Amino acid sequence: MQSQYRSPQPIACLKDTLSAVDSPVCQRPQWSNFRRHSHTSATGNHALILDLDNTLTDTRRWFADFILGATDALAADLLLPPSLVNSHFADVALSTTLHEYAYVVESICSLLNRHKHLAFEQISQAAERFWSRFSEAHQEIKAYEGVRETLVSLRSQFPTLKIIILTDSPYWVALERLSIVGLLAYVDGVVAIRSEEPCLSQEGYRECVRASRARIEKVIKRVDRGNLQLNLSLPATFAKPSSCGIELIARRLSLGDGKLLICGDKDSKEGLAAHHFRLRQEHLAPSDQCTIDFVRADYGNHDLDDPRYKMLGRQIHSLSGSGNRGGAPVAVSRSIQRFEQLFGAVGSILSREGRTMNAA
Repeated sequence: MQSQYRSPQPIACLKDTLSAVDSPVCQRPQWSNFRRHSHTSATGNHALILDLDNTLTDTRRWFADFILGATDALAADLLLPPSLVNSHFADVALSTTLHEYAYVVESICSLLNRHKHLAFEQISQAAERFWSRFSEAHQEIKAYEGVRETLVSLRSQFPTLKIIILTDSPYWVALERLSIVGLLAYVDGVVAIRSEEPCLSQEGYRECVRASRARIEKVIKRVDRGNLQLNLSLPATFAKPSSCGIELIARRLSLGDGKLLICGDKDSKEGLAAHHFRLRQEHLAPSDQCTIDFVRADYGNHDLDDPRYKMLGRQIHSLSGSGNRGGAPVAVSRSIQRFEQLFGAVGSILSREGRTMNAA
């Protein structure tokens, strides 16, 4: 998960890695309510961009339950008051934009000069225990009902439609999360945020960071990414509501004047990212413009008032709220109350484009 608010459109250079492989073949479930769109197919280059947390996976309450307990345990390991650890955890999340920042323990200890009270080996062990708790809790995360079946049906009905995950979670977390819930095989790409190593002056801290980096690399290697055609980790400045991630996906998939759909739970992130992308497309020649529609996943906001999440939001202010903070309303093509409704939304939007082209 990532902080919700940032500068609206950072300017940065695109740096990425790409691996191209074939995608697996999935069987399509025979759902009668899907047949009404059987006449529709994606005939051009199109892409469906999906948010991960609170769009595919029910993450919010899970994260609150994990972090409230894990930071208490971390405070005990570091011999610090929990309130102080929570405060600095929030500061690190704000500065890195990541609530699952891989080097959060090392960063907190450096800020508080814990090396004056604890050996670096103890700090490294505290980091290892924190992320062991995370790994154990991570196994409990769940996908929303009908997500896997809907992805299978989308791939079958719209064979040229590329399904790409665009998340503001760390790359290694996104891969593991998709693997745990069994969804990685049903998407064509994952675009997530790179975990940049902190610049710490003490050699002892740098050794702790190297140990954490080795742990991350083990997590990534355990995940089978053979089906991914797009496999990217981006700088945090490219996170939503920046449109940089969307632009990179469109470029890498050579969409040209194709169609993009983005589905997520937040107007302030996916909605604004689509808006920014639309504005930047206006500077292109009409033949090169790629259209985009935002589909809001309303069901992903069902637990914003969960007491434990609100408690966590009071400690980590970047978690509070999900709106557009008083900004101009974003264009919403569809609002869906269940993930299964995305199939109908995709069919409607793509068939609408087809009718427009035929009329022209």
